[in-house]
Amino acid sequence: MSSKADLRPENILWEPPTARMRAGMAQREINPPIGIRTASWGAAKRHIATGIHNAITTTAMAVIPEDGPINYLVTVDWGWWQGKADDLAVRGEVITALGIEENQLMLHLTHTHAGPTTASDVAHEEGGEFVAAYHAKAISQIVAACIDARDRSVIANITWAYGKCDLAVNRDLPCGIEDVLAYNPDVPADDTLTVGRVCDEAGTVLGVVVNYACHPTTLAWANSKVSPDFVGEARLLVQDQVKAPMLFLQGASGDLSPRDGFSGDTDLADKNGRILGFATLAVLEKMLPTATRLRFTNTVESGALLGEWTQEPFNPKSSSKTLRIDVEVPLQKLPSIEELEERWKDIDAGARETRIRRAMKLRAGYIVDGAATHPVWIWMWGDAVIVGQPGEAYSQFQTELRRRNPDRVISVLNCTNGPGYMYIPTPEAFERVRYQAWQTLLASGALELVIDATDKAIKSLPKN
Repeated sequence: MSSKADLRPENILWEPPTARMRAGMAQREINPPIGIRTASWGAAKRHIATGIHNAITTTAMAVIPEDGPINYLVTVDWGWWQGKADDLAVRGEVITALGIEENQLMLHLTHTHAGPTTASDVAHEEGGEFVAAYHAKAISQIVAACIDARDRSVIANITWAYGKCDLAVNRDLPCGIEDVLAYNPDVPADDTLTVGRVCDEAGTVLGVVVNYACHPTTLAWANSKVSPDFVGEARLLVQDQVKAPMLFLQGASGDLSPRDGFSGDTDLADKNGRILGFATLAVLEKMLPTATRLRFTNTVESGALLGEWTQEPFNPKSSSKTLRIDVEVPLQKLPSIEELEERWKDIDAGARETRIRRAMKLRAGYIVDGAATHPVWIWMWGDAVIVGQPGEAYSQFQTELRRRNPDRVISVLNCTNGPGYMYIPTPEAFERVRYQAWQTLLASGALELVIDATDKAIKSLPKN
């Protein structure tokens, strides 16, 4: 007969999700010149920057596996690529300068709607004369940050954890026969916050990786200051605490945004940033020391029978793998540009021009012989998986991948690499003829195909 002293749970060890690999992080400011073209909003009356609200940055993480080539996870505080030519004019140059293959880089845009333009063909427009020189400067700093991160790399332990943040709300609001982009209080939003803490073997924090899904649309057409939106204040708050770079990754936020947004008030962007920043710090505060796990050691008689867990060191997993998949996706029957011009002939001229230009650029390089594939990059680091793709996927992309793979910590990234810089909505969005459904080239069912293919790829990864 066992005694109470012999009582033990089935699993006496608990290890946080971790990875051990050679890694480094670095950050650079890449503020644009005042007067540069912005032009993220069709409703805006001014399309040039009149000031800087918060620093525009690029943050690089270099990861060097034991048995593979170096990989770079890089973020830039810009909005989105408008087309393949704009993407490759920057990402292609970074790849060439680093001397790497395309799939060794995930270049991620944090998706601020208050950033400088990413378009490479606007020299003739107001503020466009600054763009080419600014992009060249940004490319040099992105490359410098990558080299710095590589040169600083050491054997590091990455500890991962999920948390919660309620900054994001659902933004598909039914208004009679049509939906508008606005806070919908009747539909809950995904509040998952993923945090990775990168430490050297002595426990010094080298950087923090944050993945959260929420459109950076606090600042809108009434704002003319360049800003990373809420990401900037969140980053300042976290970096002030940890004394190391924070790398922010925009999640699957096609249907998510802040409740308080579409504003010209930079204080509101900072308030939203503090919501995310404090939530991130709460997750970091709860983490165990680096390379530490819990062991159930004892039972103690008190007012109740109590169980004790004690901390002990352990060696995190060092396995890693990278994949790229290209998912065949269905296309809508696309109207001609002439048909779009007729459809939108009665709306504001600025909004019409914005829509037409985007429609033209989206098609170039994505549709080949009437068909399309959507690229997805999948990187496994120990217990964690990073999923990057260029579109603006609805949050179902991340919630479903996490539901199907509960044994892994999964970060999902929108606005990463390319081509495919368009929404990936749910079937309901097509039924309701939402903006996200008529903006995209994709037909209903594309999201489900991308989810299934990505899930299959994740399940093919080795188990630790």
